[in-house]
Amino acid sequence: MDLDVQKTNKKMFFRRLLILVLLLIGSFSSLQISYSLPVAAKIEATVSLVNAKKSNDLSNIALWLEPSGSTARIPKQSTPYPAMRQKGKKFVPKVLIVSSGYYVSFPNDDPFPHNVFSPSEVKKFDLGLYQAGENVDQLMNRPGVIPVYCNIHPQMKAFVISVKTAYYALSDDSGKVEINNVPNGKYTLKVWHERATTESLNKLSREVTVSGSTVNLGSIQVDEAGFSPFQHKNKDGKDYAPK
Repeated sequence: MDLDVQKTNKKMFFRRLLILVLLLIGSFSSLQISYSLPVAAKIEATVSLVNAKKSNDLSNIALWLEPSGSTARIPKQSTPYPAMRQKGKKFVPKVLIVSSGYYVSFPNDDPFPHNVFSPSEVKKFDLGLYQAGENVDQLMNRPGVIPVYCNIHPQMKAFVISVKTAYYALSDDSGKVEINNVPNGKYTLKVWHERATTESLNKLSREVTVSGSTVNLGSIQVDEAGFSPFQHKNKDGKDYAPK
């Protein structure tokens, strides 16, 4: 008799357990759990030039967005590093934007040596003389504009723009700019152009609210008035020797 009672109790226990499991499954299936990733937007803009000193070259104008009221989250850098190559006695590309704290590679693709250096207060460096096929990496650990020269070839000039953000881009030949995957939020827009004064560029800085999937910043006019080209010195602060 006791054995029959135990069997009956076990059957009732498993039936109740089964009912409980089915109720839980039904509850989870009817429960709507929503999780959405942070919305990211594409930022669009068109740059134009006023008082152009050179041909209407609209390329290599830098735009970036610095997060307002918070420290920018910059992804850990991976290899290969962004490269500014020496090719045909030129730096390629002429303008390179990277996040502050990133390395830049300076490979020599020419069949002769170069000596890449910068006298900048933002990042002063001298990579020394290195031969064809060699490469040197340099850490850009502070934000700012870093002019880059070659101590052998005075015509070689380029710029590394080190910025406190992961959201940046350069204009193309038509002046179009696209910055992708920008999380919704508030930012400060920054602009840089080789042939514009710091004062005129500061006037272009403004607050931007990113909301939705696409944000068009409209037309941005860069004024070249007041810009005066100059011949840079060599790494010793002296004029280059005549060729």
